[in-house]
Amino acid sequence: MPIYEYACRACGADFELLRRSQDRLAPAVCPTCGEERLALRMSAAAVGAGGGAAADACAAPAGGMGMGGCCGGGACGLN
Repeated sequence: MPIYEYACRACGADFELLRRSQDRLAPAVCPTCGEERLALRMSAAAVGAGGGAAADACAAPAGGMGMGGCCGGGACGLN
């Protein structure tokens, strides 16, 4: 189940709820003030600038060569 981030429009509190995807827009209550007027916020993980695991796998370790493989070195046979 994904975690969704919400912001309370009354008190400004930010909080997260573990919900099924189809329930992300269902009514919820602010745990701080009890308000039901909430804004669904985009997760910081979804807003990232790129990179991720694929970029990390291709990075060269300290003082060494990169892994190559599908990152351009040809070791996986796809290049």
